[in-house]
Amino acid sequence: MSDSASPAYFGIRNTLLKQSDQLAGVPEPDRAAVLGNALEAVPVAAGFLRPYSALFADGDSSASRLAFSCLSAAATFPQAGRDEVAELGTLTAILFGLDDIADNIAGSWTPDDIVRIFGLLSAVLRGQATEPGEGPVGEAVSAWRDWWTRIGAHPGMAAYAPVLAEQLDLTGAAMARERVWAEGREPWPDYATYVDNGTQTIMYRTWWVAGLGVRGPEPAHDRHWRAVLPATHLGATCMRLANDIRTFERERGEGKPNSVLILEHAGTDTEAAVARVAAHIAELNARFLDALAELPPELAGIAEGQRRSVSFNGAWYLARDTHAYTVRELTGDAGAHGG
Repeated sequence: MSDSASPAYFGIRNTLLKQSDQLAGVPEPDRAAVLGNALEAVPVAAGFLRPYSALFADGDSSASRLAFSCLSAAATFPQAGRDEVAELGTLTAILFGLDDIADNIAGSWTPDDIVRIFGLLSAVLRGQATEPGEGPVGEAVSAWRDWWTRIGAHPGMAAYAPVLAEQLDLTGAAMARERVWAEGREPWPDYATYVDNGTQTIMYRTWWVAGLGVRGPEPAHDRHWRAVLPATHLGATCMRLANDIRTFERERGEGKPNSVLILEHAGTDTEAAVARVAAHIAELNARFLDALAELPPELAGIAEGQRRSVSFNGAWYLARDTHAYTVRELTGDAGAHGG
């Protein structure tokens, strides 16, 4: 979304976290290649999103997630080509845009609206006619339809279209539930209920259906998704909790539930709440790595991608937020690392 839409939102920082290296989750020997691959993919992804500039900010805007999105894709799959990184980076940017819509940053939407919006996205995958409309929702749906037109032709994606549609429906329902809690229509949930719901709204599972389709074994089969789902669920939970540690100060001001804030409401002080969530992440991450190690050899590339993805994103959240990392900064990082 544009800078002018919500400058306060994009200016909030978590003051409790100590600054760390944003690239700590990328192995040192891979950093030059990862940064270079991301930088190569940025102009391609920017071209895909350029028609929808109201929702997807220019790459040097403080509201942009374009550079981060391509960097995250490149860090996940260092061996992927430029076009694959661009498509997966574009997907990440679209999911960020949808999250802004669900959070009422890009417009104002009811819980029922959120379910309807995600239903429009799943309808695209099911081949049903949709009218995107105008404004942020119209841009999100149109960008999604364009993305699917390109990526749906990939040999591995057809098998996963029903799975991806299901994940979108689940995400819409989960995000609507979060909106109900944030608006005070229902009491905040307990920690376990919140985390279970938040594991869906982080959209890690949604992203990994596409990751499996683009970078997974061929011929594609939904048994591959069933095999990887338990580990994917654990990775998604790690990502949700790491994101919560990064964003709880902002979400406190927004009145949104967050794992840290739920613990605070139960009587835990802030630093202890953050420590408890961090310990939960450590426990889940150990289980996540064990689950990845149990995947069959044909899914070794997906297992490695998930390990890299959680490592990269977890370290990034400790260092900074996902917006305001501009293409100019990515260029500088690539130059500094010889990319």
